[in-house]
Amino acid sequence: MDTLDAWSGSPTLCSGPFAEPSLEIGTPHGWNPGLTSEGLLGEIDIAATPAAVRLARSYVRAVAGECFGAAAPVLDDLELLTSEAVTNSVVHARPRRHGTVTLSALHADGGVRVEVIDGGPRPRPLPANGAALPEAPGGAADGDPAVNGRGLLLIHTLAADHGRHSNIDGSTTFWFKVAVDAAGETP
Repeated sequence: MDTLDAWSGSPTLCSGPFAEPSLEIGTPHGWNPGLTSEGLLGEIDIAATPAAVRLARSYVRAVAGECFGAAAPVLDDLELLTSEAVTNSVVHARPRRHGTVTLSALHADGGVRVEVIDGGPRPRPLPANGAALPEAPGGAADGDPAVNGRGLLLIHTLAADHGRHSNIDGSTTFWFKVAVDAAGETP
């Protein structure tokens, strides 16, 4: 399936032959200056479900390819890292309003920046004696380190930069940036 065929009525700020959004997608947003000064390529709310990860990958690939003109290797990296970032939010965080996470793609200085905003960390269960549980290796709240935590390693390895910050409303923004040169390829 051509990713551009999946997004009619585009929530992006650029024109394109997009198809109707899937039921997994909430209301698209317009310009949102937020904490960054980069140019917004597009922003959507997606369901905080594992099935929405595929939609997030397709969306970022479509807007970066259409609006930024990124080459295939850059789009592949953006897709992979978007998948890891959205999966991390779906598995380890609370959803935002109406059970969603917000996905933004921005044209950053020298690259494409992707932001995933979720409802913040899930409360950690307390053991019977009331003491806090030790944190799992890699910062994961749960799970086997041999299976979990590799997404952040991929992001650390492939992204030009990445970070996370807590927002005033209790939500959390995780972001990464993939560098792209003037020809739309990774430098």
